Amino acid sequence: MSRAGQQIIADDEIEETDGAAGELGDRPVDDTFTVAELCGGIEQRVKAAFPDEIWVKGAISGLTRSNNGHVYFDLIDPSDEMGASTGAVLPVALFASNRMLVNRIMRKAGGIRMHDGIEIRIRGRVAYYPPQGRVQLVMSLIDPRFTLGQMVEARALLLDKLRENGLLERNRLVAFPELPLRLALITSNDSAAFHDFVNEIHASGRPFHVTLLDSRVQGLEAVPSLTAALEAADRLPVDVVVLIRGGGARTDLVAFDHERVAMAVARCRHPVIVGVGHETDRSVADEVANASAKTPTAVATVLVDAVERCAARVDSAANRLGALTSLHLGAANERLVGSGGRLTVSARRVVAHQRLELRHAAHRLTREPGHQTERADHRLTTISARLAALDPAATLRRGWTITHTEDGELVRSARQVGPGTELRTTTMNGTIASTVTDFDG
Repeated sequence: MSRAGQQIIADDEIEETDGAAGELGDRPVDDTFTVAELCGGIEQRVKAAFPDEIWVKGAISGLTRSNNGHVYFDLIDPSDEMGASTGAVLPVALFASNRMLVNRIMRKAGGIRMHDGIEIRIRGRVAYYPPQGRVQLVMSLIDPRFTLGQMVEARALLLDKLRENGLLERNRLVAFPELPLRLALITSNDSAAFHDFVNEIHASGRPFHVTLLDSRVQGLEAVPSLTAALEAADRLPVDVVVLIRGGGARTDLVAFDHERVAMAVARCRHPVIVGVGHETDRSVADEVANASAKTPTAVATVLVDAVERCAARVDSAANRLGALTSLHLGAANERLVGSGGRLTVSARRVVAHQRLELRHAAHRLTREPGHQTERADHRLTTISARLAALDPAATLRRGWTITHTEDGELVRSARQVGPGTELRTTTMNGTIASTVTDFDG
């Protein structure tokens, strides 16, 4: 039990022993208090229990800022879930009179800012506020080293966990595309980060296609919002997932050090490039991403440069292809010209040869009919002589006769005829009819 609690119990025991209101005044036990009297008594007892300022640590929840410069929030144990029913809640009031000092301390520490979810160690006076009937801590100082130390420790533990589970390098092993034109952009819509990135992309003149996944990037809603956006981007047909936000205090970027966000980045099947606007520390999201840059504009520059390099390679390849094509066409043209020349020479030779052959053929054709006629005449004379020699009339003129039977059969042998056979014998100057009376066969 705390020292203050022991003091309250001691005061109660004293009051019971005295049988009176003690510090509340000399009243009979059965007397009835007014509300103001009771609240005044409680206020006195709280002051008596906590006479000096104390240090308290916890996580901020429900922080609000009033128009008159006061800041109000609840302090809860870090193990309690934001927005849920907690085991203990301590209301805190940082009045404008102390706020300037606290802000100066936080700025000097490197840009710490109080918002929901941040663990802090603060100093203040425990007070009872009768108008609202509540005990609260009136804050006067803050220990920025505690907050930074908690952030550094939590970051180191998370990096070790990611490394042990093989997730620290996982997204870096995803191949970064040569032509990253289809982008899933995760940031707060219409924010400075959004406009810086989109303006740089559009100024490049390249055909980027950007799909915006609007997300909270600060406060209690940032972690579930960023995680949901990363999981949605993982299902999109994109080349690269872009996670960006503008600059701010280190405590503003705490969502990018959260385990759920880091896990979603590491497990994304697309390469993730992170651009959170802080120039010194790197977030856990930076560490697990495929690539990172210092600002949203720098992320856009990385993507534009990648597309420009790809375009330069394509242009270079096109130029080389054009040069090679020209070279091959020139060589082919030279071969064609050479082939045409050779073809012309060859054609001329063939034509000349054919002309010569034609002249020879014409000459032969001119001479051949005479030769053919002479040979034909010679053959005709020879044939005529042969025919003349074989002419039966010539044989008959030499004294030979030709005998036929009555039916015209040539008599070649005496065996062809017999007694009584009618014969016709042809002589040089006439025909003799006879009848066979006898023969010696």
